[in-house]
Amino acid sequence: MKTWARMWLLLRQTAMAVLACVWLSPSIASIAADSLDEARAAYQQQKYEQALKLLDTVIGNGVGPPGALELRIRTYLKLGQTDKAVEDYLRWADRRGADDIVLLRELTIQVIAAAVTDMREQMRGAAVTALKEMGGAEALPLLEKALADQSGLVRALAVEGMARHGHADRSKRVRELVHDPAALVRVAALRALGESGNRGVIPEIEPLLRDEQPRVKAAAGAALVALGRSEALPGVLELVKHPNPDERASVLNILGHLKDNRVVPSLFGALSDREATVRATAAGILAERKEAGAAKALIPLLKDPTPLVRGVAATGLTKLQGAKAVPLVEPLLQETVPAVRAEVAAALLPFNPASADPVLREAMNSPDPGVRSTVAKHLGQAGNQAVPYLLDLLHDQTPRPRISAIRALGHVGNEKNVAVLKPILSDPDVAVRVTAAGAIGRLLNGL
Repeated sequence: MKTWARMWLLLRQTAMAVLACVWLSPSIASIAADSLDEARAAYQQQKYEQALKLLDTVIGNGVGPPGALELRIRTYLKLGQTDKAVEDYLRWADRRGADDIVLLRELTIQVIAAAVTDMREQMRGAAVTALKEMGGAEALPLLEKALADQSGLVRALAVEGMARHGHADRSKRVRELVHDPAALVRVAALRALGESGNRGVIPEIEPLLRDEQPRVKAAAGAALVALGRSEALPGVLELVKHPNPDERASVLNILGHLKDNRVVPSLFGALSDREATVRATAAGILAERKEAGAAKALIPLLKDPTPLVRGVAATGLTKLQGAKAVPLVEPLLQETVPAVRAEVAAALLPFNPASADPVLREAMNSPDPGVRSTVAKHLGQAGNQAVPYLLDLLHDQTPRPRISAIRALGHVGNEKNVAVLKPILSDPDVAVRVTAAGAIGRLLNGL
């Protein structure tokens, strides 16, 4: 009898507990709903700290009622707590089985924005490079801000970003940067204004023809030619003969962007320059421009004494001739220099994957992170066949190869690859996560 009594007592207690849950659950749900409404009101009133406290109570360790987690993501973004916003977004998007494209774009911009003011120049450079890659109206305010960065390199990258998306001549700051103390910034600003098509900036460019730096003079002349002042070109062409090889290479890069056939003889002539960097620069430009006769001129450079030149020539030939270049380029897969082998294999991948694959795998497993980074960088020009290799390189143990792979995936991947890039937004390395943000933004923008 005692046993039956104990069982009856236990059943009674269980029943009472269930009934209590049933009675209380509407009350609990009501309290949660009220707190969520209060959090929404606080958010609308820009009382973000108050909204966050209410949301933390509602969500706890779970996801809370519908709309709660999304609101907390937006609240974190308003408070600048990007890392927590990323954590919540990944959980929220996984639960709903789809991305919110607008919110994801905002998240990527905030990830980058957090690094634009980083104390380290390298991280700020990575952030501005990511903005340049992704484009879109959301990137412009941050690029404009970076135009005032203390680093000349970062300012130059910001100018390039503004120019790439057609906003250079609309920015007062870019126009002022033609007088920047750093030559590389003056060059970037002059090129941007030249490519803008705005002839109203010609008076601002002309004084730079007397700049003390040869590359700046060349950039000013090239900008004037681009804006219709063709008489400025002879002065630029003279600078190709400058005694400093770095200046010669810089002038060639400036000339390479001009759609003027008068620059072509100087480009071909530079293929026989005594300095390897100048030869490589000329070879790369001729291939990009797809100049008539360029393929024939590049063939001898496959046997150049300098590895850099051989690699550029091989890549250039595949751009110019496609599959026809394979018999000429394939012997370089036996190169003694690992970086050249990797570059050649990446160039051959679209045309002869069977011969390229073993060399690519070898490069990806190299103990040298520089080689792994090189192969990732060049795979970014190999089309969608490069995607499986790049996905493998995303798991590299060193930031540099991961950065190269992420950036390359942003060029050859598609919107489906956003899924593998999203978790990288929480990578512990700042440069890695901002590069991932830039690549995601680029893919979402369809660039």
